[in-house]
Amino acid sequence: MSERAGSTPAAYWELTKPRLSALSALTALAGYFCSAPEAPADARTLVSLALGTALAAGACGALNMWMDRGADARMERTRGRPIPAGTVPPVAALAFGLTLLAAGIALVWFGADALAGMLTAATAFSYLLLYTPLKSRTSWCTLVGSLPGALPPLIGTAAKLGGRIDAMGWMLFALLFFWQVPHFMALAMLWREDYARGGFRMATVEDPAGRSAARWAGVFTVPMLATAGLIGTEFSPFWSSPYWWVSTAAGLWFLKLTADFMRDDRREEAAKPYFIASILYLPAVLLTLTLCRLF
Repeated sequence: MSERAGSTPAAYWELTKPRLSALSALTALAGYFCSAPEAPADARTLVSLALGTALAAGACGALNMWMDRGADARMERTRGRPIPAGTVPPVAALAFGLTLLAAGIALVWFGADALAGMLTAATAFSYLLLYTPLKSRTSWCTLVGSLPGALPPLIGTAAKLGGRIDAMGWMLFALLFFWQVPHFMALAMLWREDYARGGFRMATVEDPAGRSAARWAGVFTVPMLATAGLIGTEFSPFWSSPYWWVSTAAGLWFLKLTADFMRDDRREEAAKPYFIASILYLPAVLLTLTLCRLF
């Protein structure tokens, strides 16, 4: 048994991909707090949104591991996961994931808002029924996977506005959609040999030199930064807001690393700092935005 799999409770926790689940919940909350910040928060809605999106995201993690269990066993990065390690039987992982998914969707639907619940279901089903099977079929899977990854802010916005989505919700959706491509391209570059062993058709498997991945990253970084700038116009004057300064500084740093990643002679060494930067960029921008909208 893999040390990484640990005890059975820890293995079930690992099935939920807790870091990704937390990110989904946090981006849904960003959508909630940044839309109509003058409207008071409703405790019941807020708890249902946070807990429901976390449960649904955890369900996607578990069901994704169940669907990818064969590939996970072949890849160095994932062979210690609970199912290939033998800690959690596949049928138990399937039942666990389906239970979490039903609970998460129901909690958002009935505890927050019906449209928010439908968007939660759409997030899960597009991730599991489109993105996951496409990984082994086409490198376009990354673009398809960006859609469910970008939906949580819309869930939060719909919960806050009682079934409506405002301009801020759509801007946050666009920011997350564009962000995911450079984020995943950096990861694909770091683990391209592992993805090849798993049978996944990532851009860096079809083009191991990473030129195609770099082009994708560059093309999507520009509208990501433009969207972050557009969000800044919500503040008047926008240059006086801490959000503008944080997003500008973070954006310039990200742009510099994107340029490094696009260079053939720097791509290998730039991939890891670029991936780390992508992880840090989003929380920094969203947290600053949320605080500025609230206070």
